[in-house]
Amino acid sequence: MLRLGFHLSISGGASNAPALAEREGYGAFQIFASNPRSWKHSPIDEEEAQIFKGIIKRSGIAPFAHVPYLCNPSSSDSSINRKSIDMLVANIESCNMLGIKGLVVHIGSHTGSGESAGVETASKTIRYALENTDGASLFLENSSGYRNSVGSKFGQIAEILHKIGSERAKVCLDTCHAFAAGYDLSNENGVRETCNQFEENIGFDRLGVIHLNDAKYPLGSGLDRHWHIGKGYIGAAGFKALFKQKQLKDMSFIMETPVNEEGDSGMNMREARRIAISAVGEKNVY
Repeated sequence: MLRLGFHLSISGGASNAPALAEREGYGAFQIFASNPRSWKHSPIDEEEAQIFKGIIKRSGIAPFAHVPYLCNPSSSDSSINRKSIDMLVANIESCNMLGIKGLVVHIGSHTGSGESAGVETASKTIRYALENTDGASLFLENSSGYRNSVGSKFGQIAEILHKIGSERAKVCLDTCHAFAAGYDLSNENGVRETCNQFEENIGFDRLGVIHLNDAKYPLGSGLDRHWHIGKGYIGAAGFKALFKQKQLKDMSFIMETPVNEEGDSGMNMREARRIAISAVGEKNVY
């Protein structure tokens, strides 16, 4: 069954996110397990964690988490690298408390040291974090191909996964980022070819979650600008083709779409559900 949901806030308590997801009828959701714009990590309250897990067990909703934006596993700056390791470890531990099995992390920027150096640094950083924890997996998110970014191409992500050498290292595929990096998801042929390349390089057994975002700018732009479902350059036809892929029939799709005068979460969920139902039928969409 396809599961649709959004990135949600845990402001006021971690349990607020699954409670909202349950009320809205989401099949999945994503949170930041700590402040997304601070290196400081606040431990999850034990009582909140128990309530969080209780809602998940009752509802069957799939929970995911995302590492704060400051984390940069590819950085050549030793101070940033050390902080990134500590952040990864702390966030994995928070995920374990909440019963979350997948933690999304941006592979990051090599900050001018070059792609090869960035691949090596990211691999070592993520491997160290995994070796010093257990439980939750790290889902490496593909980048849009912005300047100095690491991991915009499937082959490079596959190289990093190989160097990490852990079954707990998996992948988060962001549709906007993939499109910006040159993978055409706007039509059936492009989606089929993109899926073939993903299978050949990484394998769908390593895909943990999909970030379902339309793209504000054209194919290959390199710009990480999420847009409303069906209103961007990927469009409804592209998402319908994606939902129809047999390899994705049990996948969770998390939206990180903007809220502005052109649309909000309600609009994006209605459109995503409409497209998904047209692709696989209502009984196969949560």
